[in-house]
Amino acid sequence: MKYKIGIISIFMITLAFVSYLYLHEEENNDTNTYLQTVVFKDSDDDLIPISLNFYSAVDIEEDVINRINIMKSSEMESYGLYPIFNEDLEVLGVDLNNNFLTINFSDDLYTNNPLDIIETLAYTLTDYNEIETLEIQIDGQEVSYLPNSDIPLSALSSTLGLNNFEEASNDTYLHNTIPVMIYQNKTINDYQYYVPTTYRIDENTSLYEQINTILNYIQNNIHLLDAYMNDNILTIELDSNILLDNETIDKNLEELIILSLTSLNDIDDIHIVIDGQMISSLETTKIAYNYVKI
Repeated sequence: MKYKIGIISIFMITLAFVSYLYLHEEENNDTNTYLQTVVFKDSDDDLIPISLNFYSAVDIEEDVINRINIMKSSEMESYGLYPIFNEDLEVLGVDLNNNFLTINFSDDLYTNNPLDIIETLAYTLTDYNEIETLEIQIDGQEVSYLPNSDIPLSALSSTLGLNNFEEASNDTYLHNTIPVMIYQNKTINDYQYYVPTTYRIDENTSLYEQINTILNYIQNNIHLLDAYMNDNILTIELDSNILLDNETIDKNLEELIILSLTSLNDIDDIHIVIDGQMISSLETTKIAYNYVKI
C-alpha cells in the first residue's frame, strides 16, 4: 500500500493548532479520542514529547505524514516548543508493505541536528504495532547514516529513546543495556512539562538495582525497600518518607515514577506500596501527559 503526497491535509491538524495545554489529564472528555505523540524541542535543545488528539484514525501512511508536518510547524513557539524538522522538508512518499515502512524525504532532512532527527523518527514511527522495520530514503535513495552521526538508520527503534546522555554508536552497546526514559518536571515559558532523559542500565543487574537506580534519578530521597514482578505487574515498596501530610503520594511524583518505570520491558502495570498499603491510584496505561488540546 503506497501513499504519495498530493493535495492532502498538510497541516490539517496544525491550522488552528493550540487552544489549551495540560501537564496531564487522566480522563479526556473529548469524543473520538485518538491520541498521538509528536516531538518538539525547547531552547535548551531538550526533546519534549507532546500528546495531541487527532480525533479520528487515518491510514498509517497519512498519519505518518501528518505527524511529520506537525513537527515542522512553528505554531508551538509561544509555548516554548520549537520544530524538530526544517520547514522546507517534504515527505515525498510513504510505503507500508508487510510491516516494513519506507519513508522518502527530501534532502532538507539533513539540515537540523542529526541525533534529534534520529531519536524523533525512532520515537514517533516505532509506536505502530503494524511497523516492525523502518527504511529512510532521501530523494528515493536509501541512506544508512545521516551526516555527522554514527548511529545506523537500521537501528531506528524504540530502544533509542529521547535525550540520550550519549550517542550510542554500535549495536553491541544497545544490546547489552536496558534503555530507560526517566522523566523530570521542567518549566518552559511558564508551562510545566514532563521531560524524559534516556539512560542505559546494565541488563545484568538485579530488578531491585535497576528500579533503585531509576528512582534515584527521579528524586534522590525515594527509598526503595523491595521490588518484584508477578504476571507483568511490577510492585515497588517504598519508605513512607515521601508521603504528604495527608498520607498520600504527590500525584506528579507518582506519575513520574510510573512513566519512568513503564519504559522497562514487559511491565503492564505498576503498584506502589507504602507501609503495606497500595497507594497508587493511576491506571498505568491511561496516563496522558504534556497533552495539547487542539
